[in-house]
Amino acid sequence: MDKLHTEINRRPYVKRTGKEISEEANVMWKKHLERDDSIIVDIFSGQLRSSLHCSVCSHYSNTFDVFCDLSLPIPKRSCRGEVSLQECLDLFSQEEKLDKENSPMCERCNRRTECTKRLSIQRFPQVIVIHLNRFTTSRWSISKSTVYVSFPLKNLDLGPYGPVDCGPVLYDLYAICNHAGTVNMGHYTACCLDENGWCFYNDSSATPLTESQLQTNQAYVLFYQRSRSEPPRLWCPRKLIEAAAVL
Repeated sequence: MDKLHTEINRRPYVKRTGKEISEEANVMWKKHLERDDSIIVDIFSGQLRSSLHCSVCSHYSNTFDVFCDLSLPIPKRSCRGEVSLQECLDLFSQEEKLDKENSPMCERCNRRTECTKRLSIQRFPQVIVIHLNRFTTSRWSISKSTVYVSFPLKNLDLGPYGPVDCGPVLYDLYAICNHAGTVNMGHYTACCLDENGWCFYNDSSATPLTESQLQTNQAYVLFYQRSRSEPPRLWCPRKLIEAAAVL
């Protein structure tokens, strides 16, 4: 009956254009700013788009959520013993199939149907905070992944994970928060770039660092700044990382 209805529907579904979706996203962003508006929002807040596609009637629906960090899953260890940040982003944004029990109500079918879900970035923040989800919870325990995740220091392109045809959206690495140890006992350190180069912060000590020493399997939170943007006055490197470490 659903298939017959889809074929003879007097009001066939017309997929909304990118402009209409963008207008809807802007409305939701303005509503957010009516409640939350600060320099933190100006610098760190972005907007995620969750797109659902019904497999029965082909209806598309979109929801928009504000984020201050992207929490990325880490793929299983590859044969070469490492994964890339791009692979984490691909896994985060890949299409996910939802069965009837786990899917929301289809706005058009007015019932739960099988559908697909995909996440993308609708609005890019000036500074994007990328959290590598190293801690996973099972029914009985919590475990930590020590997989080595490689990441670019410059020109991280998030354009492929944004709106269609948005073009390159480039970011440069500014700081790293590291976590050493296990689930039960760990220690936070940080690496940060300033006018003198990279520096390693470990409690009360600060030592120079080369770019080749930045990438380890302890990288936990990555701070990227939009390319060609002025550094916000708000965030002194030491204060920013100290705040991240405390959290």
